[in-house]
Amino acid sequence: MTAQGDSTGAGSSSLSLPSVELISAAGAGMSALHSSVLRAPEFVDQHYHEKFPANDIAAYCGLSRFQFSRSFHAVYGITFREYLLRYRILRACERLAEGVMPVTEIAFAVGFHDGSYFARMFRRYTGMLPSQYARQHVGHAAE
Repeated sequence: MTAQGDSTGAGSSSLSLPSVELISAAGAGMSALHSSVLRAPEFVDQHYHEKFPANDIAAYCGLSRFQFSRSFHAVYGITFREYLLRYRILRACERLAEGVMPVTEIAFAVGFHDGSYFARMFRRYTGMLPSQYARQHVGHAAE
């Protein structure tokens, strides 16, 4: 599953990832350096729940940490850290809508290691606390 272009329907336009169409359009004239960061979403999809150093994602893309950071921002229009935060929040929204796991467990499952930080970031992107989101969206995941 790729998260590019995902949206939670939470009413917050800030909670999305760069669309595949946007990246593809930009890819037409990309240098080899920039095009190597197109592998980053695959890495994130496989490792978002883990804590990993920036060097790991850079190496996966065949770049130095500095090259990766600059190229990622040039291609996606946001920093890698911002991309990863959005991705994790989107995955948390999916799990919260399922209504199966407690909020704290979901926070850890999507890569946050501090429940209060998770709640702050979740509220920043969705405008509500994770528990509020769960109450409003439980059972709506299949719609």
